[in-house]
Amino acid sequence: MLGRLNADQRLAVLGVAAIAASLPLPWWRAPADRSLVVTGIGEFGFAEAALVLTAVMALLLVLRAGAGDVPPRPLQQWALLLVAGVWAAVIVAYRMFDRPEFTLGDANEPYDLGYGIMLALGGAALIAVAGLRLRRPERAVKARG
Repeated sequence: MLGRLNADQRLAVLGVAAIAASLPLPWWRAPADRSLVVTGIGEFGFAEAALVLTAVMALLLVLRAGAGDVPPRPLQQWALLLVAGVWAAVIVAYRMFDRPEFTLGDANEPYDLGYGIMLALGGAALIAVAGLRLRRPERAVKARG
């Protein structure tokens, strides 16, 4: 099934895989003890559910486009992927600022960021870049015609 995809569509699939792989990784680390972490799955809420839903929909769009289906007009694959990537990045950025609280004794501080949330942000960026790269051939056709 992935053999039918072009390079830009595979880039979007890689972005979705990066988001999925980031969920069990440390998204936040405790400020007092670096071995205490919270993963994306461990703090799963509405934001993480929206991120997973966005990634799954981007994956389904790419797989259907690879099978020959095209979105109905005026929707276009590149625009939908660009919006999905930007929306996923907004969700991850929101979670970067809305961190869980770490409480130890009288200390009540937010967790520090971990590398898992950076991987999720990178995956969202890959989806958006794939959308931009899919637009290039369309712009070249419009410039010629």
